[in-house]
Amino acid sequence: MFWRLCSIVLLALASLRVNAASLTDVIVTNEAAGSPVVKVAVVHEAPATNPSASDDLGRFTRQSPRKPARENVGTPDRLNNPGILDRSPNRIEAARKKFEEALKTYRELAQKEPETYLPSVAATLNDLGILDSDQSRMEAARKEFEEALRIYRELAQKEPKTYLPFVAVTLNNLGIIERAPNRLDEALKTSRALAQKEPETYLPFVAITLNNLGLFDSGKNRVNKARNEYEEALKIYRALAQKEPETYLPHVAMALNNLRFLDSAQNRLGEARTESEEALKIYRELAQKEPETYLPHVAATLNNLGIFDSDKNRVKEARNEYEEALKIYRELAQKEPETYLPSVAATLNNLGILDRAQNRPEEARKEYEEALKIYEAFAKEDPEQFSPHVKRVKKLLKELPR
Repeated sequence: MFWRLCSIVLLALASLRVNAASLTDVIVTNEAAGSPVVKVAVVHEAPATNPSASDDLGRFTRQSPRKPARENVGTPDRLNNPGILDRSPNRIEAARKKFEEALKTYRELAQKEPETYLPSVAATLNDLGILDSDQSRMEAARKEFEEALRIYRELAQKEPKTYLPFVAVTLNNLGIIERAPNRLDEALKTSRALAQKEPETYLPFVAITLNNLGLFDSGKNRVNKARNEYEEALKIYRALAQKEPETYLPHVAMALNNLRFLDSAQNRLGEARTESEEALKIYRELAQKEPETYLPHVAATLNNLGIFDSDKNRVKEARNEYEEALKIYRELAQKEPETYLPSVAATLNNLGILDRAQNRPEEARKEYEEALKIYEAFAKEDPEQFSPHVKRVKKLLKELPR
């Protein structure tokens, strides 16, 4: 009962989550909550040294004044997991009401029996914090996580073995909400100490906190520090995957993708391509068993490999990668058009650039026109996100030779 009540969810940058029904379960979820494909992010062709200062830390923007933008449809570094909340819009408020009622009840019970019910107060505060962070109510989430942390610290004074893990995960949550690496540093220190005694249980927490620190540090252009954190996380996940491949191979792929973003930003394209190839191999294997979860990862990684290969003038390979990615996205869009049609458009954009470079203007025109049609439809609902894509593709069409 205690572990059920005290389900812990780690929040990481850009909505990275680790849902643990118990402290031994670690499942990385997607940065785009509830969807295995992230928002379309523009990645330009020329290398740069600085990471982009977007909310999605760990992603990079490469710019060129002369070449058209190609689109990275976003390697989905986090895998879809339902977590403790159903995040469908119709149920969010019902979940909030449920948690608020539970919190009120546990607070009343804790007045009489604090040792029994304070853990439930903290766990419910954590649930509310997750819900509020999902809805971008960061100040409310911060207060909830802070109160949960205070309770867990008090409980850990008497029962450190039981409650220090909860201190660590709540510190992680606060570190992300507050963008405070000192919180993550304390979480990492606590997790390392726990892992010394119980490595199988707590090494996953060490790895995910290292990953979160890597996201912070890459966003602050502390590239060497971020690389060390990502590489240590990858090493841990590889070791864990030797024993539990079904659980930890997705984490290996995630860590490889994070390193790939870092290497791309530093123009270490050979290393980046190797990391993408290994991630692709893993995602293909996973997609054999769970296609709905992992096919989007296959497509996104193919798209990114296409960018690498077109950079190196490996045109045949790039075309094959883009076309396979496009085929997957079209199939996914049949079932979830709102989620996957932007990825169809992004991949069409990339194919258009490839065809234009090969002096195939008519093929490029068809690809640009289809991409434009998709972007225009989405821009009506979300002009801030999609209007720049509309403008850019129109410019590409205008520049095509007649």
